[in-house]
Amino acid sequence: MSTPAPLDDDIPCRGQYSELARRTRLDWWRRTAGAGLDALREPGIDARSLRGNIENYVATVEIPVGLAGPLLFTGEHARGGILAPLATTEGALVASVTRGAKAMTRSGGVTTRVLSQRMVRAPAFEFASLDDAAAFAAWIGAFDRRARLAAQVRAVSRYSTLLDVDPIQLGRVVHVRFVFETGDAAGQNMTTVSTWRACQWIRDELAATGRPAPVWFTVEGNMSGDKKLTALNRFGGRGSHVQAECLIDHETLRRVLKTDARSIASVWRKAQLAAQFSGAAAADIDATNVIAAMFVATGQDVACVHESGAALFSAEETADGLLAGLILPNLIVGTVGGGTTLAQQHDFLAAMGCTGEHGARRLAEIVCGYALALDLSTAAAIVAGQFADAHARLGRSTRVDWLTAEAIDATLVASMMADALARPELTVSEVTALDHGGVDSLLTEAVGGGERRKFVGLLPLSVSYALSDQDTKTAELIAKVKPVDEEVIIELGKLASFAGGEVAEQHARWREHTGFRDTHTRELALYRHADGALRAVMPELYGLLEDPAREAYVLLLERLGSDVILRDTVDAPADWQPEHLAAALDGIAGVHAQWLGREAELAATGRLGAVRTPEQAADTVPLWRALVAHNAAEFPRWIGEADRARLAHIVETSPVWWTAVAAAPRTLVHGDFNLRNIALRAGDHRLVAYDWELATIHLPQRDLADFLAFALPPDVGPDRVAALVEHHRAAIEHHTGAPLDPAAWRRGYRWALWDFAIYRLQLLLLAHAHQELPFLERVTATTLRLLALEMETV
Repeated sequence: MSTPAPLDDDIPCRGQYSELARRTRLDWWRRTAGAGLDALREPGIDARSLRGNIENYVATVEIPVGLAGPLLFTGEHARGGILAPLATTEGALVASVTRGAKAMTRSGGVTTRVLSQRMVRAPAFEFASLDDAAAFAAWIGAFDRRARLAAQVRAVSRYSTLLDVDPIQLGRVVHVRFVFETGDAAGQNMTTVSTWRACQWIRDELAATGRPAPVWFTVEGNMSGDKKLTALNRFGGRGSHVQAECLIDHETLRRVLKTDARSIASVWRKAQLAAQFSGAAAADIDATNVIAAMFVATGQDVACVHESGAALFSAEETADGLLAGLILPNLIVGTVGGGTTLAQQHDFLAAMGCTGEHGARRLAEIVCGYALALDLSTAAAIVAGQFADAHARLGRSTRVDWLTAEAIDATLVASMMADALARPELTVSEVTALDHGGVDSLLTEAVGGGERRKFVGLLPLSVSYALSDQDTKTAELIAKVKPVDEEVIIELGKLASFAGGEVAEQHARWREHTGFRDTHTRELALYRHADGALRAVMPELYGLLEDPAREAYVLLLERLGSDVILRDTVDAPADWQPEHLAAALDGIAGVHAQWLGREAELAATGRLGAVRTPEQAADTVPLWRALVAHNAAEFPRWIGEADRARLAHIVETSPVWWTAVAAAPRTLVHGDFNLRNIALRAGDHRLVAYDWELATIHLPQRDLADFLAFALPPDVGPDRVAALVEHHRAAIEHHTGAPLDPAAWRRGYRWALWDFAIYRLQLLLLAHAHQELPFLERVTATTLRLLALEMETV
C-alpha cells in the first residue's frame, strides 16, 4: 500500500526539463510513495523535447502498437493501400480491424470524404441587464462585425480562419460561438489565442462606441463543447465531419466475414432500436476502439475521444451485397502541434502520409475508414456468434496462487531436484534467470495472451547445487512451465471463431476431439515413468512439479546448447544431411519398438489421456471438412483444386481408414516429431526429442510422416521417400527382432500421412492465418507432394 503524498512538500525541479530533473522527481516520488518504481527508471523520451507538452515529467508509459490492414482507400485525400498503427492492449482488436479491412479491400475499398473541418471556442459575456445582453448579441452578430473580428484573428494566426460568430443569449449571459477552420491543426490552442485577441478587440470597441460593457467575461463559458459530446456541435460543427462508405459483395461477405448481408442488416436494425431506447447519443458498434488506438499512436488529444467517437453506422442489404457507412461528425484530429511533434507519433503519421499539406484531412479519412472496418468485422462476429469466443478466457471458481517466474527460486528448484534425483540431501544455493534465446512450443505461444498473472513458457536458469558428499556444481537448466489444456483449447476456439461459419460452429461442437485435451499432464507423466529407449532420447530430467491447485505443471530439464546440433532448424531443413535424417529415425524407432503392439497396456496406464478412435473420426468429419474448405479458400496459392479434392476425399473416407489404423499394431508416438522439437547430440548424433505434450498412441509411421513433411523439400522424389520409409521400418524391425511386412508398412505410412495432413496440418493452417508460421508454406507444399506420391503408388 502506498504512502499518502506529503501535502506540505512541493514536487521538485518545477519547470525544469532535463534528465537530472526527471530523476530527481522520480527519486522524490519513490521516497514519498514508499514504492520501488523500478519500471519507471528509464526515461523513454528525452526530457528536453517535452517542453510545452507536459509538466513535472517523471516517466513514460509504453503501449504496444500493432499494424492493421492494409485497407484500400478511394477517398479525396486518402488513396491507395494504407496501413494503420493501433496503440492498444485489447486482444483481438488489431486482428478484427484487419479482417474488416480485408473484406473492404477485396470488394473495391472504402470511399472517404471530409465534408468540413471546424474548431469552436465560446467566450461568455455577462451584462448588468437582460436588455444590455440582448443589445450585445445583436451587435456582435452583425455581418460587418464578423469581418472585423476575422481581421483580428488573422493578425495572430496564419492558420485560423474565422468562419462564423454565433451569439447565444442565456439570460444576462451571452455565449458567443467563434467557429474557425484550422487547417492541419486540431486547433484547440490556436483558437483559444485567436478568440482571446478577438475578445480584447470587443472590449476596446465597446468602450470606444459607448456601449454597455460586460460585468464579467471568460474566454470559454462551456458552450464550445470542448471534450464533451453535444447536440449543438453535431449540427453546428466541431472537428472534422468525415464519412466513409463501402459495398461488400456477397462472396466476400461469405468468405471473409463468414456471414451475409441480410443477417448484418437485420441485426443492425434491432441494435439501432436498442440504442434509441437506451438514449444513446449516437448509434454504432465500436468505432471508438479505432479512434482511441489511432489517437494514442499519432499524438492526438486523447481527451477528445469522447466527442470524436459519436459515430453513426449504417448497414443496408442491396442486390450486390452490403452497403455500409460510417459518419463521424466531430472527429478532432490534427497533424501539426501538440503530441504530433513527438518522434514516435510523428513517424506513425509519416508512415501514413499525413505530414504534408492536408495531412489532417487525410488522417481523418483514414481513421473513419478503419473505424468502419472494425464496425463491419464486429457486426459480422456478433451475427456469426464469434464475438464471445474471440474474448473467451478460462474461468476459475476459486482464487489461484499463481506460479510466477519469480516463484521459481532456490527453494522450489531444490525441492524439485531432490525429488527427481532421489537425493533428499540436495541443496540449491543460487538460481539465476538467463536470457531465453530459444523457441517456445506452439502450444505455449498460443496461450501467450491468456492468464497474465501466472508464468507460462520456457525459463532458462543457472542453478548452483550441491550434494552432501560433493562440491557445489552449476548447471544450465530449462524450466518448462506448461499451460493447462483448457487454455489451449480456448485459444484454438478463438482461431476457429475468427474463421467463422462452419469452422466456428463445428469446432464449438467437437472442441474436445482436436487432440489437445490433457496436454499439460501427458509430458509430465512420460518423464515421470520414462525408461529404456524413451529415456535415452529425452533431455535429462532434473525436476518435476505437478500442482493442480496452482495450475503449475513444470519440468526442469537440461538446457540444450553447444552439445547438440540442428536444434531449432525448422526454417533450415537443408542443414539435415542424409546421415542426420537416418540418425533421427533410428532414435525414434527405438521408442516405437519399445511399445509396438502394446497399445492396450499403454492405454491402461492413463498417461496419454484420450486417444482418437474410429468413432471419433466418423463423428468429427464435419469439422475437418469445414477446415479443409476454409484453408483451401484462405490459401488458394498453396492448395490447388486437385489438392483440395484429395484432402476432402481423405476426410470423407477417414472413418474407413481410421478403422484400419485402430486394427494395426500401434505404439507410443511423439505426436509432433519434426524439426521444431528435435536435435542430435554433437558427438555421436544420438536423437534428442523434446516437447512431448502431444504424445499419443498411434501407428509408428505417424512420427515418420510428420518428420518427412518438415524435413524434405517440396520437390522430393519417390525414391527418396521410399528409402526413408524403408529405413524406419528396418530400424524398428532390428529393435524388435520381428519381421515387418514392407507392403503393410507402406500402407500404414499412407494412413499416417493422411492423419497428419488432416488432423495436424489443417490446424497449423488455421493458426497461420493469425500468427505467421514462416515454415508452413514449405511444409504444406511437401505434405501435398507426399500425398500425391502416395496416390501414385496405390
